[in-house]
Amino acid sequence: MAGTGRHAVHRTMVLVDVEGFGAPTRTLPHQLGTRAGLYEVVGEARAAVGVPWDVCYHEDRGDGVFLLVPPEYPKAPLVEVLPEALARAVRGHNTTSHDAARARLRLAVHAGKVAFDEHGVTSTALTSGFRLLDAAPLKKALADSPGVVAMIVSRLVFDEVVRHSATVDAATFRPVEVTVKEVRDLAWLALPDHPYQPDHAVLATRPPGPTSLGTAPGGHAATGNDGDVGGNGPGNDGAGPRGVSIAGGVHGGGSGITIGAATGDHLTVGLSPVPPAPLAAGESKNPR
Repeated sequence: MAGTGRHAVHRTMVLVDVEGFGAPTRTLPHQLGTRAGLYEVVGEARAAVGVPWDVCYHEDRGDGVFLLVPPEYPKAPLVEVLPEALARAVRGHNTTSHDAARARLRLAVHAGKVAFDEHGVTSTALTSGFRLLDAAPLKKALADSPGVVAMIVSRLVFDEVVRHSATVDAATFRPVEVTVKEVRDLAWLALPDHPYQPDHAVLATRPPGPTSLGTAPGGHAATGNDGDVGGNGPGNDGAGPRGVSIAGGVHGGGSGITIGAATGDHLTVGLSPVPPAPLAAGESKNPR
């Protein structure tokens, strides 16, 4: 996009995919009808949140579409208003369409930095958004639902937007672990047109560990993980001051000690030399 150069910029990501688009019963004319309906319903839902089409970057995915919404448009309506508007529009499409051209949609909402070039857009965060859309728990949630839309939001969107919403009940979301290729993280499911029963106990769910959405493979989530020292990872309740937990032995003498961790890592701590005690009057430096 103009003006962004090679610098990454923040965008909210809205990704939509049609369930069973390639089913044998959906012939090419049906697929074309489904795609036309997809753009119609996404357009209606986008208009409901007041985001103009021409301010969004968008790409067609054959059986889906994704939008990148500029940061001047708040994220909250994208999880408070858009999902239900999308479900209403889908039901309207389905009532006037051939059975094989009807649609049920998976929706993913994430946010993060993206970089534009002459070919389009890319980033780790955007890739993570597509991993959300492809997550098995989301597919199962839609398959098991009598509704027409199932939504998944990233942990970032849930923690920054959903938890603080006065419009949607965060307790109607359900935590799921997303494990798709390089991504392993906590995400949250919702069924906009057939919500789960509120369960406030789920709001205390903690993330599963390393490789969070938007984190490079092998990285660690900022909210605590297995690699945290004195943080909120497993084996630490998060209370009290940060410190070092020694899981191995302490060895050595002389000028230093070696702390052997259970992982096989070692840390050698040097000790300052202790000066000798002063000699008493008449005492030799080399007593025999």
